[in-house]
Amino acid sequence: MTPEHLHPLSPARYWEERAARYAHRSRGLGAVCSYGMPWLYNVAIDLCQRRALAPWIRGVGTGAVLDVGCGVGRWSLRLAARGMTVTGVDHSECMAKRAAERAELARLTCTFLRADANHLRLDGRFDLILSVTVLQHIVDADQAAQTIRNLAAHLAPNGELVLLEAAPSRMTERCDSGVFRARSFAWYQRALVQAGLRIVCVRGVDPLPFKTALLPYYKRMPKPLVTLLSVVIATASLPFDWLLGPYLSEASWHKVIVARPCSEHSQ
Repeated sequence: MTPEHLHPLSPARYWEERAARYAHRSRGLGAVCSYGMPWLYNVAIDLCQRRALAPWIRGVGTGAVLDVGCGVGRWSLRLAARGMTVTGVDHSECMAKRAAERAELARLTCTFLRADANHLRLDGRFDLILSVTVLQHIVDADQAAQTIRNLAAHLAPNGELVLLEAAPSRMTERCDSGVFRARSFAWYQRALVQAGLRIVCVRGVDPLPFKTALLPYYKRMPKPLVTLLSVVIATASLPFDWLLGPYLSEASWHKVIVARPCSEHSQ
């Protein structure tokens, strides 16, 4: 078992190996949630993310959506089923291919591309840009900020950028690794302002601290104990996080941060 914060590969190889191992298993949650953790642990993550993102993935509309870091198409397929025109991009070719396969099986029309969000150059603007746990995997802060500016450049004048990222209110580095960086909510505030965006909504995802409290110690534990503890943590956290998480943004490790163009940039 290899939780993502322990993985020794380079980011590019890490993502391709992760996709190759998990993208075709069940709903592909091991590829897009917590790498190498038990199924129930990842189901809990998925449910809490869906709860936090509900206002943006349940609405029916006909606008254009860009799903950045689309993975196996979790959000792309839901949005396409509700009438949106969806373009999904992912750094991993394997992820993008799996997303396209799932869309075909569901008889949904989506466009999936292999692309780096930091160098994205697409025609047109998008009414909704969704980026779920993408920026936290760009370890260089300057590159992460540049990615936000790049996404802002693809946003329609009245569009919304919806981020779901590790953005604790009080900074900690205990879970950082070669493929992961938690940046403070204040960092995201500054980066969005510098990109010409203003925050209009913040929702919590996972306020209970059990996962992050134990994550740095998994490496020293036997695999059966890691499995047992992760299942116990998921079972204990899910009811509280799912029910109250969206309303406890200050306490949440991950946050949904919604931003729109500032008025002077919207003309």
